[in-house]
Amino acid sequence: MPQELKRLYARLKATSLGDLRGAGTAVLLSRMSNRARQILRRTERVPLNSQTGKSYFSFRGPEQSRPVNANLYVDSRQEFDRLSEAFQDGFAGSSPEDIVRATYSIAYSVFAAHDIHSVGRKASATFFEILIGHIVSRAINVAPRRRVRIPESPDDGPAYLPTDFLFDPGPQGRKIHLPIKTSTRERAVQAWVHQLVLERIFGAGSYRGVLVVASETKRDSRTGAVTEICVPRQLQMFQARVAEMTRLYYLDPPQVYLDLTNAHSTRVSVKPFGEALGELHGILSAY
Repeated sequence: MPQELKRLYARLKATSLGDLRGAGTAVLLSRMSNRARQILRRTERVPLNSQTGKSYFSFRGPEQSRPVNANLYVDSRQEFDRLSEAFQDGFAGSSPEDIVRATYSIAYSVFAAHDIHSVGRKASATFFEILIGHIVSRAINVAPRRRVRIPESPDDGPAYLPTDFLFDPGPQGRKIHLPIKTSTRERAVQAWVHQLVLERIFGAGSYRGVLVVASETKRDSRTGAVTEICVPRQLQMFQARVAEMTRLYYLDPPQVYLDLTNAHSTRVSVKPFGEALGELHGILSAY
């Protein structure tokens, strides 16, 4: 990882741990994406043969990046600066389209800069968790927890279950369980299992499950073809047999997953991430 990006990443992890929703976290997220974009300006842009009906390219430096959606990634420096400012303002008054384009551009700038320098995917996944966690935390004005106490554990030695972000506005409302993944190929069932455990501890409906995913794209290293690896029946099985997630939000949603919202069998409500900020308060208050 380039040294300045590495230094900013270390600061981001430390700052977000203390105050995920704070301005300091927003500034470091923006600084990381801007530094990543400077790195990417020195790379070659490679068009990719897409089999998804969407247009993709990748960045090529020492290595080649994952696919980048050309319609979601903002190239223009002026336009990116505008969207970055909206991000730092908490997306107040922003359209769903601006929210998703800003979030996608921030995330994929860092993903691609990591990819071309062979940085392990864990760093990109952690960056994405902090980015989405910050946006949601700021939108609902609640700081999250990352573990729950197991009720059966003794007082003198309590046991805790590590989880994804948990947002608890108070005793009068619903709570949100927010798992975040760069793709559902990364142990997707874990999100449903954690949701099930929360329901078993606190009761069904206490926590609303909201899964946020970047995309499902994969580039064939031999042919350069971009495909979306989707398992809609598996998601329906998790939804029907494990636990119910209230929403799945995608930065770059596959159409086959969007279609699950209107499925005649097991329904999985899948939407573009740009719609999330307009729905979160309703999800918290719905009964």
